Amino acid sequence: MAVLQSPVKEIFRKLLDKSDEQFNNGSYYDSILLLEEAWGLIPEPKGIYCEESYHLVKDIIQTCFIIKDFKKAKEWSDKIFLTGFARIDSGNKEFISGTVAFELGDLEIAKEFFSIANSKSEGRCFGDPEDIKYLKFFKN
Repeated sequence: MAVLQSPVKEIFRKLLDKSDEQFNNGSYYDSILLLEEAWGLIPEPKGIYCEESYHLVKDIIQTCFIIKDFKKAKEWSDKIFLTGFARIDSGNKEFISGTVAFELGDLEIAKEFFSIANSKSEGRCFGDPEDIKYLKFFKN
């Protein structure tokens, strides 16, 4: 697992801090732009920078959900599979991709992703109360 080196690490951290500030001010689009800029700083292959790459993409997708920009969330859910190579694979990436597909109305794809996530997580992927609509869909 690689670690970002200085000075990239400091610039990356500053972008994340600015993004958090924009997010907390309700400027979600600006927050996403800063996160996208930070993504560009991560060297290839981005997936070896486990924590930075995975959490960054997850934050972008979560912010896209807040503003209901599911097309952008889809763009980033495709990229989530390029992140966090050394992370324990408990189906989080598939679950996130399933929620994006569901919100876009791609129900067959959503069901496939949820099935993989459910298997990898041994049913724990639907643990958050806000996931109940996805669980109901998956069970039907």
